[in-house]
Amino acid sequence: MLTWGCQLNHHKSEEIAGVLTAAGYALVERPEDADIVLLNTCMVRQKSEDKVVSRVQDLSRLKRHKPLLIGVGGCMPQGRGAAILEICRGADFAFGTVGLRFLPDLIERARRGERIAYLPDPVELERLPVRRVSSFWAYVTIAEGCSHACAYCVIPKVRGPLRSRPLPEILAELRELAHQGYKQVTLLGQNVDAYGLDLRDGTNFARLLREVGKIPIPRVFFTSSHPAYMTDEVIAAIAEEENICEHVHLAVQSGSDKILKAMRRGYTRESFLRLVEKIRRAVPGVNITTDVIVGFPGEEERDFQETLSLIEEARFGTVYVAAYSPRPNTPAEPFGDPISPAEKARRLQEVLDLTRRIALALHKERVGTTVEILVEEYLPEKGMVMGKTRDFRTVLAPGGPELVGEMVEVEIQEATPAALIGGVKERVA
Repeated sequence: MLTWGCQLNHHKSEEIAGVLTAAGYALVERPEDADIVLLNTCMVRQKSEDKVVSRVQDLSRLKRHKPLLIGVGGCMPQGRGAAILEICRGADFAFGTVGLRFLPDLIERARRGERIAYLPDPVELERLPVRRVSSFWAYVTIAEGCSHACAYCVIPKVRGPLRSRPLPEILAELRELAHQGYKQVTLLGQNVDAYGLDLRDGTNFARLLREVGKIPIPRVFFTSSHPAYMTDEVIAAIAEEENICEHVHLAVQSGSDKILKAMRRGYTRESFLRLVEKIRRAVPGVNITTDVIVGFPGEEERDFQETLSLIEEARFGTVYVAAYSPRPNTPAEPFGDPISPAEKARRLQEVLDLTRRIALALHKERVGTTVEILVEEYLPEKGMVMGKTRDFRTVLAPGGPELVGEMVEVEIQEATPAALIGGVKERVA
């Protein structure tokens, strides 16, 4: 399995692996050892698509030495349609974002020489087996698709409209994870805080968080939130439920009202900043992170400067910034791509530089404090472990592989823009 894109896509790969494991396949680490290579793709930006095309070409060379099937799946085939088999010439078959339970049949058809693209409309909500990559943290999808239709975004086309899972089904999965000893869960949705709006039974994201608060999983994160759906009730649930972590990823995309309107985001600069302030008042120590797009059609220098000033005012913990990339069949596609690559690169770099300065200042404030982290990874080349705080800041500390999966307290001694660095004090029971 090779995966590109968001956390939802990485969890989808866990489901694909679950389907194939149940059908008798075994997962291997290297393409060179595989009989089948599946690429779970992203098409949020052209660069993501280009990487997939290049990787398929590289993998095709393995066919000279052994029988190999290559399947391209996910958002890119869903968006490009049957043409995907011409775009990715070395691929033997393609599949979309739904109908994944039929993958074993697709593979058998491809094995018999049929070159097929199976791309049903993304309107169903599948429940699939999961082969999780971790024994202590887990992804749980609470909703698929998006009905907001921002002007630049291809997600409604490739993932379909909002489809929320029934609340009892989600809670049953979370209780099972708690029973298995999982320490951290991330709730996933394209617009996670729009959860329930399609159910018409009174279920909403705030109610879900309240119910999750009763389940004995120590840490619960969620992503990604849309400002238009972040209600007072959701903010109150984050503040009051002990296991809901102090991190809110709230994508702003631009600081210019003109560009926000053209993007069809559904809020203004002022309302966004009021929302940030409201969250900070309710949730002490919250880390608010965001996404920004630079170079959207019509973004003049003054619009870009408004984005920089909003970042300065909001003081986000992290800003994930990307240059605008036109996407097919989106409302913004007719606008073209009038801003030059060089100008977009300049703006992107300015956002990165400002973000790093703010992150370093925020991290320096933590030097001398003690934080709790869940150790996610051992870094042998550094002799250190890496983990996240409850407010989703990266922490590095000397330690060995025996700490992976453990909660530990770390005294922070140094700060960089990317991480806090310290020493392990003790394990947390």
